[in-house]
Amino acid sequence: MKNINLKTNIKKFIFRDRGPKNTRYKFLRLDKNERVSDFKISFFNRILKKFKPHHLTAYPELENLYKLIARTNKLAKEQLVITPGSDGAIRMCFDLFTKKNDKIICLKPTFAMVEIYSKTHSLKQIKIGYDSDLNLDLDFLYKKINSKISLIILANPNSPTGTIIEERNLTKILNLSQKKNIPVLIDEAYYGFSKFTALPLIKKYKNLVVARTFSKAYGLAGCRAGYLATNKNLAKKFFSLKPMYEINSLATLFISEFIKNRVDKKYVSETTKGKKLLIKFLKNKNINFFDTYANFIHIDFGKNRKKILKEFKRKKILIKGGLSVKNLLNFTRITTGPLKEINKVIKILKRYI
Repeated sequence: MKNINLKTNIKKFIFRDRGPKNTRYKFLRLDKNERVSDFKISFFNRILKKFKPHHLTAYPELENLYKLIARTNKLAKEQLVITPGSDGAIRMCFDLFTKKNDKIICLKPTFAMVEIYSKTHSLKQIKIGYDSDLNLDLDFLYKKINSKISLIILANPNSPTGTIIEERNLTKILNLSQKKNIPVLIDEAYYGFSKFTALPLIKKYKNLVVARTFSKAYGLAGCRAGYLATNKNLAKKFFSLKPMYEINSLATLFISEFIKNRVDKKYVSETTKGKKLLIKFLKNKNINFFDTYANFIHIDFGKNRKKILKEFKRKKILIKGGLSVKNLLNFTRITTGPLKEINKVIKILKRYI
């Protein structure tokens, strides 16, 4: 039997791991910047009581959720499109704005799906990198904004660096790109932990799209839900690309209740306290680290790194490896959380530092 014909770019596609064979649920998960503490069981059960048979038997109804998100962000519902995670919003931008062999501008390193979608859409990437102090090469970025660019994608804060593009620099990028009619996607997955948002700039810049997720500050990574916000004209075009139903009914129920109860505010506050405690400990011990605008921190454990990583593994604490940035490969990324979880990290570090 002959091989099935594939798109040329798919044939050359990079291998993607299927993921861990064993469950992560039994571990303290400080490796993927998820919520790391459980919700109160009373609150959780209160939501489950609202779960009805029609949530399973009928197709999802999202209009009330659209209204809720719009009201929370002081936007019109017609400016929004709910998406399956922020990756769904990113993919929509690739589908709407790019065609084969187009050029895009993105950050390096950044969210992995940017690389994946660039390859599946056969695009040429102009990657804007960082120096060893995690300073973004903004001058290079400005120079590359020209009429041959089809899309600019900027995660703000960026992951995995945790850095942010300040408003004055972001405004310059938007001004330059708007003159060339280049759409700009700002991925704000870590909004909440970072207070800055480009959302108010939508009124001024007709080329701006902002993507959000409920996975980080709201702690609903398992729901796989997010949304994009832009002007009404662009939102209408995005809406034509959406799946028949954007997300499922259970995700819709939980997100609605979480927005109404502003669960994100409390968790962000608790995580901020935990992060401050960890930073205080690192400073007292003269340990080199990079703070971020997100819910994680990069730490250099020095000569004790192997011992510390081994102890984390023994204590069933998952953490992430170093950054693909010069001089930062030996740093370790740790997701931050409330005091209870951070104290477990500090307890281990005290044994080796």
